[in-house]
Amino acid sequence: MKFYIKQKVFSLKDKFNILDKDGKEIYQVEGKMFSLSNELFLKNLNGSLIFKAKKKIFSFLPNYTIVDPHNQILATVKKKFSLRPKFNIEIGNDHLDLEGSLFQHNFTLKRGQQEIAQVKKKVISFGDSYEIDILREDHTELYLFLVILLDQILHEKERGS
Repeated sequence: MKFYIKQKVFSLKDKFNILDKDGKEIYQVEGKMFSLSNELFLKNLNGSLIFKAKKKIFSFLPNYTIVDPHNQILATVKKKFSLRPKFNIEIGNDHLDLEGSLFQHNFTLKRGQQEIAQVKKKVISFGDSYEIDILREDHTELYLFLVILLDQILHEKERGS
Protein backbone atom coordinates (compact mmCIF):
# COMPACT_ATOMS: atom_id res chain seq x y z
CA MET A 1 0.00 0.00 0.00
CA LYS A 2 1.41 3.40 -0.99
CA PHE A 3 1.53 6.50 1.17
CA TYR A 4 3.08 9.93 0.75
CA ILE A 5 4.72 12.20 3.31
CA LYS A 6 5.10 15.91 2.69
CA GLN A 7 6.88 18.36 4.97
CA LYS A 8 5.21 21.69 5.64
CA VAL A 9 7.93 24.20 4.83
CA PHE A 10 6.51 27.42 6.28
CA SER A 11 6.25 26.34 9.90
CA LEU A 12 8.25 27.27 12.99
CA LYS A 13 8.36 23.63 14.07
CA ASP A 14 8.66 20.41 12.10
CA LYS A 15 5.33 19.48 10.53
CA PHE A 16 4.46 16.71 8.11
CA ASN A 17 1.28 15.49 6.45
CA ILE A 18 0.81 11.81 5.68
CA LEU A 19 -1.39 11.17 2.66
CA ASP A 20 -2.98 7.98 1.34
CA LYS A 21 -2.56 6.75 -2.25
CA ASP A 22 -5.34 9.12 -3.39
CA GLY A 23 -3.62 12.18 -1.89
CA LYS A 24 -6.07 12.46 1.04
CA GLU A 25 -4.52 13.57 4.33
CA ILE A 26 -4.82 10.83 6.97
CA TYR A 27 -2.26 11.77 9.68
CA GLN A 28 -0.19 14.70 10.87
CA VAL A 29 3.19 14.75 12.55
CA GLU A 30 4.46 17.67 14.59
CA GLY A 31 7.73 18.32 16.33
CA LYS A 32 7.93 20.05 19.67
CA MET A 33 9.49 23.51 19.45
CA PHE A 34 12.73 24.07 21.38
CA SER A 35 12.89 20.48 22.66
CA LEU A 36 16.24 19.02 23.72
CA SER A 37 14.81 15.54 23.30
CA ASN A 38 13.64 16.36 19.74
CA GLU A 39 10.09 15.06 20.38
CA LEU A 40 7.75 14.13 17.53
CA PHE A 41 4.01 13.40 17.71
CA LEU A 42 1.89 11.37 15.27
CA LYS A 43 -1.76 12.45 15.44
CA ASN A 44 -4.91 11.53 13.59
CA LEU A 45 -6.92 14.27 11.88
CA ASN A 46 -8.94 14.83 15.08
CA GLY A 47 -5.72 15.73 16.88
CA SER A 48 -5.62 12.57 19.02
CA LEU A 49 -2.13 11.28 19.80
CA ILE A 50 -1.20 7.94 18.26
CA PHE A 51 2.57 7.84 18.92
CA LYS A 52 5.28 10.00 20.43
CA ALA A 53 9.02 9.72 19.76
CA LYS A 54 11.63 11.06 22.13
CA LYS A 55 15.40 11.21 21.73
CA LYS A 56 17.69 9.79 24.40
CA ILE A 57 19.76 12.84 25.29
CA PHE A 58 23.07 11.29 26.34
CA SER A 59 23.85 8.92 23.50
CA PHE A 60 26.80 8.79 21.09
CA LEU A 61 24.58 8.03 18.09
CA PRO A 62 20.90 9.01 17.77
CA ASN A 63 18.68 6.77 19.87
CA TYR A 64 14.89 7.23 20.03
CA THR A 65 12.03 5.62 21.89
CA ILE A 66 8.50 5.47 20.44
CA VAL A 67 5.66 5.30 22.95
CA ASP A 68 1.86 5.04 22.75
CA PRO A 69 -0.51 7.63 24.32
CA HIS A 70 -0.14 5.83 27.70
CA ASN A 71 3.69 6.09 27.59
CA GLN A 72 4.10 2.35 26.96
CA ILE A 73 7.25 1.72 24.92
CA LEU A 74 6.40 0.34 21.47
CA ALA A 75 9.74 0.61 19.69
CA THR A 76 13.32 1.78 19.92
CA VAL A 77 15.30 3.19 17.01
CA LYS A 78 19.10 3.28 17.11
CA LYS A 79 21.34 4.66 14.40
CA LYS A 80 24.28 2.41 13.54
CA PHE A 81 27.77 3.70 12.81
CA SER A 82 28.09 3.48 9.01
CA LEU A 83 28.79 5.56 5.90
CA ARG A 84 25.29 4.81 4.65
CA PRO A 85 22.35 5.44 6.96
CA LYS A 86 21.54 2.25 8.90
CA PHE A 87 19.23 1.80 11.87
CA ASN A 88 18.29 -0.99 14.28
CA ILE A 89 14.61 -1.00 15.22
CA GLU A 90 13.09 -3.09 17.99
CA ILE A 91 9.30 -3.46 18.06
CA GLY A 92 8.58 -5.67 21.06
CA ASN A 93 10.61 -8.84 20.41
CA ASP A 94 10.78 -8.10 16.68
CA HIS A 95 14.07 -6.87 15.19
CA LEU A 96 14.01 -4.75 12.01
CA ASP A 97 16.75 -3.10 9.96
CA LEU A 98 16.38 0.13 8.03
CA GLU A 99 19.08 0.80 5.45
CA GLY A 100 19.48 3.74 3.12
CA SER A 101 21.39 4.52 -0.03
CA LEU A 102 24.62 6.52 0.14
CA PHE A 103 22.85 9.76 -0.82
CA GLN A 104 19.92 9.12 1.55
CA HIS A 105 17.22 8.99 -1.16
CA ASN A 106 16.09 5.36 -0.99
CA PHE A 107 15.54 3.21 2.09
CA THR A 108 14.45 -0.34 2.76
CA LEU A 109 12.88 -1.63 5.98
CA LYS A 110 13.53 -5.36 6.49
CA ARG A 111 12.78 -8.12 8.96
CA GLY A 112 15.64 -10.52 8.28
CA GLN A 113 15.65 -10.91 4.50
CA GLN A 114 11.95 -9.99 4.13
CA GLU A 115 11.24 -6.48 2.85
CA ILE A 116 8.52 -4.73 4.82
CA ALA A 117 8.61 -1.27 3.25
CA GLN A 118 10.42 0.76 0.61
CA VAL A 119 10.94 4.49 0.95
CA LYS A 120 11.85 6.88 -1.87
CA LYS A 121 12.68 10.50 -1.21
CA LYS A 122 11.83 12.95 -3.97
CA VAL A 123 15.02 14.61 -5.14
CA ILE A 124 13.44 17.83 -6.39
CA SER A 125 10.82 18.96 -3.91
CA PHE A 126 9.90 22.02 -1.85
CA GLY A 127 10.48 20.52 1.60
CA ASP A 128 11.11 16.84 2.16
CA SER A 129 8.71 14.51 0.37
CA TYR A 130 8.64 10.73 0.52
CA GLU A 131 6.78 7.90 -1.16
CA ILE A 132 6.37 4.85 1.06
CA ASP A 133 5.32 1.46 -0.24
CA ILE A 134 4.35 -0.74 2.72
CA LEU A 135 4.48 -4.38 1.71
CA ARG A 136 3.42 -5.79 5.08
CA GLU A 137 0.66 -3.96 6.88
CA ASP A 138 1.02 -5.27 10.46
CA HIS A 139 2.29 -1.92 11.86
CA THR A 140 1.41 0.56 9.10
CA GLU A 141 1.12 3.65 11.35
CA LEU A 142 4.38 2.82 13.08
CA TYR A 143 6.21 2.31 9.76
CA LEU A 144 4.95 5.68 8.51
CA PHE A 145 6.08 7.35 11.73
CA LEU A 146 9.51 5.71 11.36
CA VAL A 147 10.01 7.46 8.00
CA ILE A 148 9.51 10.87 9.60
CA LEU A 149 11.71 9.91 12.53
CA LEU A 150 14.35 8.89 9.99
CA ASP A 151 14.06 12.35 8.40
CA GLN A 152 14.53 13.95 11.84
CA ILE A 153 17.64 11.91 12.57
CA LEU A 154 19.22 12.59 9.17
CA HIS A 155 18.68 16.35 9.55
CA GLU A 156 19.66 16.69 13.24
CA LYS A 157 23.08 18.15 12.49
CA GLU A 158 21.59 20.77 10.15
CA ARG A 159 19.10 21.85 12.82
CA GLY A 160 21.65 21.80 15.65
CA SER A 161 19.62 19.20 17.62
